[in-house]
Amino acid sequence: MYLLSVICVILLTAVMCGTWGVTVSSMLYRFCDFSTIIFLVLFLVPLLISGGLLKDFSNAFRLVIGKKEARSLPELKRAKEAVNLTIKIMVAVSVFICAIQGIFIIYSMDDLTKLGPSFSVALLSLIYGMGTALVLLPLQARLNIKIQEFISEKE
Repeated sequence: MYLLSVICVILLTAVMCGTWGVTVSSMLYRFCDFSTIIFLVLFLVPLLISGGLLKDFSNAFRLVIGKKEARSLPELKRAKEAVNLTIKIMVAVSVFICAIQGIFIIYSMDDLTKLGPSFSVALLSLIYGMGTALVLLPLQARLNIKIQEFISEKE
């Protein structure tokens, strides 16, 4: 069921681009910026480690997508908190990266023909961050449901 949210975000993004006359090959070219993805991951992993929730973040996927059953309520709550922190980090870091890229674009506005493509690359960090948040929100909801089910089973 969780995979449905991932597929939905990807397909709806493709449909939106298709309505603007963007072909699939140019869409892949325009929406892929590996340096931005690397920066997002390089910010995310240390922040999750410093919060002590990296293991819990991976555990959240096992609890929701996999067949692993939660052993305790704190395990579920830590997984939920890890997903919650990841959503907040991705939103904040994507805005941070976009702002930094925007500053560099403004400082190097000598060639106005590069302004549009440069700003579109800067906005990709927002797309990646918000897209990740959209994909993680159903995971967070499923963890909330599992917490409620765990509590009601213990009563």
